[in-house]
Amino acid sequence: MRKLFAVELLCVGLLSSASAAQGLQLSGGIDARYTRSSVADADGFELRGLFLNLRKVWADEAGDRWIAVAQADAEHDLEEVRPYQLYLQYKGPLGKWNLRAGHFLLPFGLLATHDTERLIVQGLEETSLGIRKDTGGELLGQIGDWSYAFYLTEGVADRRLGDVDGSPLLGGRVAYTTDAVQAGLSVLSGRVLRGSDAVSPTIYERRIALDATVMLGPLTLRGEGIAGSDDGRTVGGGVALADYAVTPALEANARLGVWWAAGRRAYADLGASYKIWRGLWTRVAYRYESGERRRNEAVVQLYFDISHQL
Repeated sequence: MRKLFAVELLCVGLLSSASAAQGLQLSGGIDARYTRSSVADADGFELRGLFLNLRKVWADEAGDRWIAVAQADAEHDLEEVRPYQLYLQYKGPLGKWNLRAGHFLLPFGLLATHDTERLIVQGLEETSLGIRKDTGGELLGQIGDWSYAFYLTEGVADRRLGDVDGSPLLGGRVAYTTDAVQAGLSVLSGRVLRGSDAVSPTIYERRIALDATVMLGPLTLRGEGIAGSDDGRTVGGGVALADYAVTPALEANARLGVWWAAGRRAYADLGASYKIWRGLWTRVAYRYESGERRRNEAVVQLYFDISHQL
C-alpha cells in the first residue's frame, strides 16, 4: 500500500509541475465524528478522514481530452493512509466514449452516481459488495439519454498492490437518464477480497442490481435491489434512501435496508444535515441494525471540504 501511495504522490508532483502552465484544481477536507453506540468498542470520537484531491484537465481545440485525478485519504485517526482515487482518463469526442485506467470507484448500482462514504446515512455497498473502489481499466461514456460503464479490475479494493490469485473482477452498468429520473442495470462477477487487510480471504461474487433515482422537487428518492451469490450461496437485498430539502441549508435524510446472507440483517436510519457555511456541514443520525448483531447508535459529524483552482 505504501508503494501505491508513493505512486500517487509522484502523480501529484507531476500534476503540480504542470499546474503553472495550465491550472490545477485542488480540493480537500476533513470528516470528524462522535458515535454513541450499543456496541461498546464503537463509542467515542474519531477523525474518520482527512483527504486531499488534485484534478488536472488537458484540452485541445475540440475540448477536454485528458483528465488526471489523484486523491489520498488518511483514515481512522490518521492510522491508515490509502489512495481514494488515482486514475488517468482519455475523453473521446463529446464524451461518447472514455478510457480510464487506475484506481477508481466501481460503477455498480447507486454507487455509480451517489457515493455516500462521507455521509452518515449511507448506501448498502459496504454489506452487499464489500468493495467500493478497485484498480484496473474502464470503458465509459454517454450517448444521448443513455450512459454505460464496463470495467475489468483486480477485485482487491485498496488492500493489496496486485491481484495474487489471477482472477479478475468483471462488471458493468447501463443507465437511462431524464431530467427527473435515472434507472440503471448493473452486473458484477469475480473474486473479491473481503475483510480489512491484505490477508483476508477472497469470495467469488456474482451480482445483478436494478437502481433508480427520482427527483420530485425538494425530495430525492433512491432505491436499489440486488441479487446474486457468494461462493455459490444465494444472497440478496435492497435499500431505499430519501433526502428532503427543508430549506436551502437544512436536509432530512432516511434509509431502510435489508440483506440476506446466511441470515437476515435489517437497517433503519434517520438523520439531518445542516450547512453552516460554504463547505462546512454538521450531520446527525440515529442508526438501527438488527439480525446477526443488534446495534443502536447516534452519530454526530462535522464535515468540511474546500475546492480551489490554482
